[in-house]
Amino acid sequence: MCIGIICLVAVAFSGCVGTDQNKLVSPTPPPTPIQTPVPVGQYVFTEAQNGTTVYLNLTNTITLKLKENPSTGYSWALTTTNGLKGTGDFFVSSDTTGRLSGAGGTHYWNMIAAGTGVQKISGVYQRSWEPLTGNETRFDMTIVVV
Repeated sequence: MCIGIICLVAVAFSGCVGTDQNKLVSPTPPPTPIQTPVPVGQYVFTEAQNGTTVYLNLTNTITLKLKENPSTGYSWALTTTNGLKGTGDFFVSSDTTGRLSGAGGTHYWNMIAAGTGVQKISGVYQRSWEPLTGNETRFDMTIVVV
């Protein structure tokens, strides 16, 4: 019986004594994700930048993307200060089949920072034939051009 107890104790403690193979090894860090490069001086803004102030250099280009549904009469009435020059705008429907009437999408405005100082982008999402009530969705952004 004594030999049985000694064997049991030896088996129990055999896991407590180890070699270098039992040392904890730090896991390999995950690889750094590869990001799609954005051209230098080109900035894309969305609803997420509503109410923010950003700093840009003169001649930086800007693309503003806002959700819109002109098929229901709602569109953005957008204004900018003189230091932001529009270079074009277009609408892209979220319906790629062309079969859904009333489908919304995204309106894109391209601009260039053409003047230094504090510039503003302001927009009201409304039906052009309806009077403003003050409850409309707005987009306001300040751009400081240096």
